[in-house]
Amino acid sequence: MATHFRDWLDDLTGRRAYRRYAEREKRRQRLAGQIFLIAVFIAAMYYLIWCVANAQWQYWYMAIPFLLTEAVFLILFLLWANVLWNKRFHRPEGPPIEKIDFSVDLFIPVCGEPIKIIETTVGAAMAIRYLKKTVYVLDDGEDPEVKTCCDRLGVRYLCRSTHENRKAGNLNFGLAHSTGDLILTLDADQVPQPDLIDRVIAYFSLPKIGFVQTKQRFVLPHDDPWGNADVVFYEVMQAGKDYDNAAISCGSGVMYRRSALSSIGGFSSWNVVEDLHTSLLLHDHGWRSVYHGVGYTTGTAPVDVVDHVKQRWQWAVDSLRIFFWDNPFFKRGLSFYQKIQYFHFGYHYFAFGLFLPIFFILPIWALFTHKFMLQEPFWRYFIARLPYLLLYIVSNKISTDRHHTFKIFQAQAGLFAVYFRATLSALTSRKKLPAYTVTQKVSQPYGIGRRIRKCWPHLVLTGLSTIAMIYGVLTIKNDFWFLAVNLFWASWTISVLSRFIFLSFFPPRIDS
Repeated sequence: MATHFRDWLDDLTGRRAYRRYAEREKRRQRLAGQIFLIAVFIAAMYYLIWCVANAQWQYWYMAIPFLLTEAVFLILFLLWANVLWNKRFHRPEGPPIEKIDFSVDLFIPVCGEPIKIIETTVGAAMAIRYLKKTVYVLDDGEDPEVKTCCDRLGVRYLCRSTHENRKAGNLNFGLAHSTGDLILTLDADQVPQPDLIDRVIAYFSLPKIGFVQTKQRFVLPHDDPWGNADVVFYEVMQAGKDYDNAAISCGSGVMYRRSALSSIGGFSSWNVVEDLHTSLLLHDHGWRSVYHGVGYTTGTAPVDVVDHVKQRWQWAVDSLRIFFWDNPFFKRGLSFYQKIQYFHFGYHYFAFGLFLPIFFILPIWALFTHKFMLQEPFWRYFIARLPYLLLYIVSNKISTDRHHTFKIFQAQAGLFAVYFRATLSALTSRKKLPAYTVTQKVSQPYGIGRRIRKCWPHLVLTGLSTIAMIYGVLTIKNDFWFLAVNLFWASWTISVLSRFIFLSFFPPRIDS
């Protein structure tokens, strides 16, 4: 930690030795973001202390959840600030290839996907220009059409007689029946470019590199209404985690060193999907990772609320199971900053699932009861809260290179009910995994009943917020600031949740 502080002072004064790619070029933006992050923390601490000092404890049943929620999100901000503080970037073309002689096994695990999707991916994999590669299709669906496709395209077909441990078991079966120095994994719908291997293989000339993850791209509807491009994750978070040697595998478009996987017993089958926990184990065993922030694969993403919720629930469950039952702070092989970076994953879902709804409920309660948990005049609340809010918005804009938008926040906040269910599932699945099915690669015609079941909490909260606003306007006559502040936060609830509701009823379509 002291070293990090000295490096920051040297950066601030221009005395830092800039050796990494784009480190000098991004100095001004980096320092501006860091200064605003510090300002946010100061404003947040002032606001939180002010709230504690002015709480009305006769309303303890609302004051305690309110203060606890503010504290939970302050901790989340500190974890987020750690991600944003420094980022590591790599040359888009990758490191120069010198005397590279690795053999590469390319695994495409499949399980019931449409044959056209599989055929497209396999054909593109065969067209990858690297010569010392062997393409394997790992079929957990036991589909004769897949085997016929493999025979026609000239790729190896592997199908195990048992199907335990889901995708991880399928990948480990491939490991046991292949010999390549490196393993490149591709999801069945992730179509690779011909230069994929050439761009990342030279990283493995460094003997401690355990895996290299590339950016993932997706075919998306206009304006990406669900935020499925995950631009903040791929452009910001992974680069921030890479700085602390904590960039994670995303399961596809990732290349592993076989000896690294062997050192942890293969792909992890502890979680629903192998990627996050495998990354954690590799880092815990001393291996290094690289996030190469260029996309060389293009795949699909859910456009219907049912499939979208299923995918995000699975990601949340995996992160929360680690958070609760294999917490990174108990991993001796991780550095302090690696522990914080991994802790951030589960804590994010925990905060959004259990505590964000409290922010939605508070203005409803206030407008119906004409009571609040703070006793100071509301114009003072406004003065205490506004700097924290504005500084946070500005710092996010600067530190994420404008990638973090209100739409991105809507996409995350709209999943609060998903994250709540994921938290309960993770808490009750320490030893036995919750039931899980593979996310469909092709949109299904789901009925209105299933859509409503995914957004009923949003409908309830927006409905109550609307009624509370009307009631407040009609009944609160002598306290303008009380009415104005709570109308603002109730309107905020409606605006935050409206996107999820709209997309649930009117799913986007991908133009053909």
